[in-house]
Amino acid sequence: MAQSLFPDRRVLWMDPAGVPGSFADPADKKSHCCVEMRDALVNCCEEHADDPFACPDMLIAYSDTFCEYGLIIHDGGPSYLVISACPFCGTKLPESGREEWFDRLEAMGIDDPVSGEIPEAYRSGAWRRPIDETGT
Repeated sequence: MAQSLFPDRRVLWMDPAGVPGSFADPADKKSHCCVEMRDALVNCCEEHADDPFACPDMLIAYSDTFCEYGLIIHDGGPSYLVISACPFCGTKLPESGREEWFDRLEAMGIDDPVSGEIPEAYRSGAWRRPIDETGT
């Protein structure tokens, strides 16, 4: 089940493979291809604040972990169909990092991320971002 992360309505959720994902942070104006995409990723629904996949108004999901976008399949769970272009501006979206994520975990000896202990960096998109000079 998804859980709300306080005032900005940023939501952490588990995708169908049990992998953490997140909806957009409303303050993050530059990480998505257009304003329409960014706005579509913000869950402002009071009734479904804890489970955006249950909200019929939420149509697009973004997984920071995999850097992938998808159309939400409203089937009662956290399912989405990965898309390769923005439905609003037509921009080509980034390639999904899902396969590389699983490959890296497997190389660490984690064959089942649902039951295995996933390193903290792999619970978000931190695993695919370069480490800066401060080590963060």
